[in-house]
Amino acid sequence: MYQILQFAIIVLSYLCKFIVYRAILSLDELLCGDLQVAAYIGIVAASVGLASFIFLGRKKYLSIILMCIVDVWMLANIIYYQANFIWIDWQVIVNADQIRGFESSIISYLNWKQLLFPLISIITIIAVFRVSPNRQMERNWGLFGVALGLVFFLCIVMWGVRKPFFKGTEEIMTKERLFIKTHSPLAHLALVAEESVKEIILNAQATQPFTTEEKHILSSIYTDSETATVPQGHLVYILVESFESWALKVSDIMGRPVCPNLNKYIREHDILFSENVISQQLYGRSGDGQLITQTGMLPISHGITCMRYGQNRYPNLAHFYPDGVVLNPYPKVWNQAVTTYSYGFQRLREPPHLHIHEKDSTIFEQAREELENAVVPTCILAITIDTHVPFLSVPTTMKLNDSYSLTENRYLQSVHYFDKHVGYFLAWADTAAIMQNATIVITADHNHFPRKNGKGVCPLIIRSPSITRKTIVPEAYQMDIFPTVLHAIGQNNYAWHGFGIDLLDSTAVRSITPQQAYSLSDKMIRTNYFK
Repeated sequence: MYQILQFAIIVLSYLCKFIVYRAILSLDELLCGDLQVAAYIGIVAASVGLASFIFLGRKKYLSIILMCIVDVWMLANIIYYQANFIWIDWQVIVNADQIRGFESSIISYLNWKQLLFPLISIITIIAVFRVSPNRQMERNWGLFGVALGLVFFLCIVMWGVRKPFFKGTEEIMTKERLFIKTHSPLAHLALVAEESVKEIILNAQATQPFTTEEKHILSSIYTDSETATVPQGHLVYILVESFESWALKVSDIMGRPVCPNLNKYIREHDILFSENVISQQLYGRSGDGQLITQTGMLPISHGITCMRYGQNRYPNLAHFYPDGVVLNPYPKVWNQAVTTYSYGFQRLREPPHLHIHEKDSTIFEQAREELENAVVPTCILAITIDTHVPFLSVPTTMKLNDSYSLTENRYLQSVHYFDKHVGYFLAWADTAAIMQNATIVITADHNHFPRKNGKGVCPLIIRSPSITRKTIVPEAYQMDIFPTVLHAIGQNNYAWHGFGIDLLDSTAVRSITPQQAYSLSDKMIRTNYFK
């Protein structure tokens, strides 16, 4: 009888955790009513299945160890989802060492709600050990009643404070797979195992010949012949961490803009400008952003492209230039030591003496130093970092409206800091003789906030001698940046045009959908198509 009581306590403990998990991520907001019912039936079944381990060999410790493992898996999924708006897959687990250097970003997503998981486990363990065959059943049922009351209390509290999250997070995911990933963390864990098998199948499929449709698409964007010349001026590509367009429109309580320098630059120069660039990164985040913008490829559909296929040969912007350098504050992240050369650059430099509050400033100082010392046209990829979560690397200076959340406030502070230092660089570039024929590109590696209510889209700013009037593009995809920059640096005849369209060509028509581009790019990368 006492084991039945222990079993009931553990079942209720798991049920409570599953409900808390769903409430924190607002998973019910992603599912319609009938799928919600199916999800809750599933978590009841999962709770019973996990609790049944207490009957195996009559060992309580096995059930407790399993409980701790489930806690760790739930917490890892919550943190990763809130940081990236995608769930953990097996490739993320394999490349877990990529979090080195970003521990503070992970910690920033911890909050009091997540402490409920270990708290429920501790209460459950105490209750389970208190229940034994040597104690009176009346007392046992009293403990059971306390545990049951606590479980229902936590369920009600968490259900009441839950907030709507983000519908349509994974736009290219089918409804079936979305349901599996929002069904329960255990169903998701089973899916991770299934995805590891799928990866083997995908690699096998990638070796199959291209279909007639795929060949037709390729013939329109890739030719065997290549006509390329050395550009007349430098290319400075500023890839801004998590930069979103809505920050350009925000002002403080005194009416002063968060981004005065970029707004002035956009207003006073003949540039191409789009404030609605849809980010297309997947599991690789910043690594995928660099891949898309520098090579015109899209990331593989499953896994982290720069980790799995960083050594591939890729089309790129940098190889047009006699010299090319990547300025990266964290060169050991995202396989940068390999991809730098795969993307056509000759050098990788880590800016020295990065201080807590002086990272982006150091990046821009070193970019200016590289350009002043350049004797040939040079391609510089400057990757910023101060707008990376948890947005705590810069001092707070602006007073913003109270309507912004703490995270939004910190984000805007970091964007303001970036704007100040990019402003210094752009002011120098406007007057420096060596920059008169240069092309400057400013865009984001990816978005941070969900694409909702004006957030979640990134800006694109291109200034080039080939742009003689202000060109405003209402909306674009991240894959459009590569062919547009090719035009800006005078390489329209390059063999590889990428999957996007040239935003500087008013007659350009999109002949391939983003989903087709993802699928074809996946196969090309897995087969090292450009080798």
